Amino acid sequence: MTSPIPGLITWPVLTDIALVLAGRWWLLRDSLVDRLINRGLAAALSEHLLRDAWFQHSLAWLLPGDDSDVVNIARQLSLGATVLCISHVYGVAMLWAGADPAHTWRRQWRYYLVTITATTVILTAGTPARRADQLIDQTLGWPAVVVWAAFSLPLGATALLVGRVCVREIHAAGDTAWQERALHTAVLGTAVGLGIVAVVYPVGTIISLITGQPSFDPEMHWKAWSGFLLSAVGAPAVITVPLISTLLTHIGWDRTGRYCRRLRPMWADLTAAVPEIVLEMRRDHNGRTDPAIRLHRMTVEIRDSLLHLERYSDSPDDLAATGGDPYIYARRIAEAIATKAAGHPPSASRFTPRHQVQPGARDLTAELRQLLALARAWRQVRGLTKSPSRTYVYPPAHGRGAASSPTSAR
Repeated sequence: MTSPIPGLITWPVLTDIALVLAGRWWLLRDSLVDRLINRGLAAALSEHLLRDAWFQHSLAWLLPGDDSDVVNIARQLSLGATVLCISHVYGVAMLWAGADPAHTWRRQWRYYLVTITATTVILTAGTPARRADQLIDQTLGWPAVVVWAAFSLPLGATALLVGRVCVREIHAAGDTAWQERALHTAVLGTAVGLGIVAVVYPVGTIISLITGQPSFDPEMHWKAWSGFLLSAVGAPAVITVPLISTLLTHIGWDRTGRYCRRLRPMWADLTAAVPEIVLEMRRDHNGRTDPAIRLHRMTVEIRDSLLHLERYSDSPDDLAATGGDPYIYARRIAEAIATKAAGHPPSASRFTPRHQVQPGARDLTAELRQLLALARAWRQVRGLTKSPSRTYVYPPAHGRGAASSPTSAR
């Protein structure tokens, strides 16, 4: 069928789908689920292109044969593209339901075989409509019933599977996981819409055939709008959410990435002073590191550096403790780094067994908050680490007068 949806609506939506697909191929293509979703999204894009009048006429101009035949074949092939898209949704739902991931592609090839069979049946039963240069619902008859049955059976099976899994996940999510419940509810709503389509299409055609009445929608406008809302708006909206989250993570705009950026100047100076505590960071095949792992490693390496630099500090306090004024501790860290860089040996009295060191906050959230405060103070004193002299002029402490920022010389 040729889509009755205006191009002012269709093409911006198709452009969004293409951008989402490109973004997912770039950022989300490692897991089985991501690859199935990407293939399904490509099939959905093909489905809507095959229904677009401009695209159909472009195919008629490019391909040999009668223009009406090319346009009508494109219309009916769009139904096969829909089934192809649904086959990938079914594959994702099977994994979601607990199927063995090792056999994912073996199962998917069976779904492809179902897609090829359904498309062949649709094209065969749709021959009378193509010969009459009409839409399937304009021709009606038993061939139309066969077309909609072949089209609706995969949709109905997918709707049942997705709906069953969503209900199970909603019950298992608990009262506190409202984000998961909201996502599963949205997917359940899409599955219900898919189930309604799978029932109404063939049943409506059978009723029209039995009663001898023409189709209530011979131009298939309702079918076009319902399919457009489900596959071009509903489903892409659901799968765009993880893409946005991944994109923010990739460019460092997520919360974890922001924390890493705040800690990086202090981490770079501390690990440059104590390079032996830095371990090689494991990366994926694209050279990326998970932000949560990177933040954890940065936190651990900062703490290890502070413990090491404690031996070069004249202060009796533990440099790793951050419960006091972060600006005072930042200056002491700068002094310790400069002392180590000047070649002075560590103090023998500062060799404290590691199990006796009091690391300060043990709550990870509180510790991260304290290290972020220390990193903020570090920006004002990091120049001390590069001073060639052992005489330091402290910058004014944050929120304090000159009395709390004396000039000190060793």
